[in-house]
Amino acid sequence: MSSPTDAVWNRALDLESPAAAERPGDAALLTVLTFHGLVMNGGLLSAVELHANDPVYPADAVVEAYRFLGLESAAGAIDNAVLEERDLDDDAKEAAEERIDETYVLEDEDIEQALEVTLTNDPDAFAPL
Repeated sequence: MSSPTDAVWNRALDLESPAAAERPGDAALLTVLTFHGLVMNGGLLSAVELHANDPVYPADAVVEAYRFLGLESAAGAIDNAVLEERDLDDDAKEAAEERIDETYVLEDEDIEQALEVTLTNDPDAFAPL
């Protein structure tokens, strides 16, 4: 049998959107997992560009979700990337991409640990199992 953390993680992945979540913790986790997957596949700058006008996962909601789970360092990196991306032209983006991507150092295990802490400290933020 899986742990409560695994069950909450898997349930978040089954949600269609953050709006489908019953509780704010589930919505935050889905948002973090969705954005994190994009970062792992294409880098932080690419993920920020994809979310610049995203109605389901706007950048400010992404940053808020990371902060909800206590992932402040990653939230700061995303916030900074959003601000920087707005001012870059195409040539400058290419030059800045590696530097910006390197500021996001979050791994899956970090998200799992943050989820465990949040589940322990605020279990009501997540729907019952």
